[in-house]
Amino acid sequence: MKTKKVIQKLTYACACVVFILFSGCKKDAVDQVTPEDMDFQAEDFELEEQIGNDADKMADEAYTNGNSSSRLSPSSPVNSVLSCAVVTNDTVSHLLTIDFGSGCTGPDGRTRRGQILIQYNGHYFDPGFSRTGSFNNYFVDSNAVSGTRSITNNGFNGNGNLNWTIQAQNMRVTRPNGYYNQRNSTRNREMIAGLATTGDPTDDIYLITGSGTCINSNGKSATLTITNPLRKELSCRWIVSGTVVITPLNHAARTLDYGQGSCDHFATVTRNGTSRVIVLH
Repeated sequence: MKTKKVIQKLTYACACVVFILFSGCKKDAVDQVTPEDMDFQAEDFELEEQIGNDADKMADEAYTNGNSSSRLSPSSPVNSVLSCAVVTNDTVSHLLTIDFGSGCTGPDGRTRRGQILIQYNGHYFDPGFSRTGSFNNYFVDSNAVSGTRSITNNGFNGNGNLNWTIQAQNMRVTRPNGYYNQRNSTRNREMIAGLATTGDPTDDIYLITGSGTCINSNGKSATLTITNPLRKELSCRWIVSGTVVITPLNHAARTLDYGQGSCDHFATVTRNGTSRVIVLH
């Protein structure tokens, strides 16, 4: 009889533990994430943003300063990331090729290899201009890049500034361990400084707005909304200000804040009132 009671108590205790475990999982499944999980969507966004802006900058500079089957012209900035690339501009087929070969490290410290291919129509600063960039076995610091980025010049907006629509289609960055994040987005890029000196992109400043969606190799998806314009100064490697709200499916939104204008490699991620500093790529 005593043994039977002990067994009953143990059974009841086990049932309670199981109930607590399962009810706890059920309660927290919607938003139970580790600090690393809190950052992962923000870090994915930031890495893709830097690589995408980097590709756009190189395409702009190559089109402006490159010539057929050569490196950049003498008028290009000496600190250009294209200093170790071969730029080929086929004006007949309107194909611009940026070729980093088997790999080289630019003055920004990043190592690139492979090709960026840009099919274009017209001149970047002319209203109606369009181009589509794709990637051929292209890597940035061992991160594989694929997908397309299409840009269209919309002409001058109500502020008197040139602006472009940028569409990222299946833009995927795959890390060396196989993990990837893939994005589709539509942006507006407004040029607020540098138009008068089109031969020197280092004084160009853009404000970027828009939204999109992303999904990673773990099947986790999120929506992305720029809530304060991202300020991209081409003289700086990183975005210097602006905020993005990233909302993973079934999880609380987190805000990625690039700061107040300083050229540094830090940003802040905030979720449910808790903030963490992350290092920008």
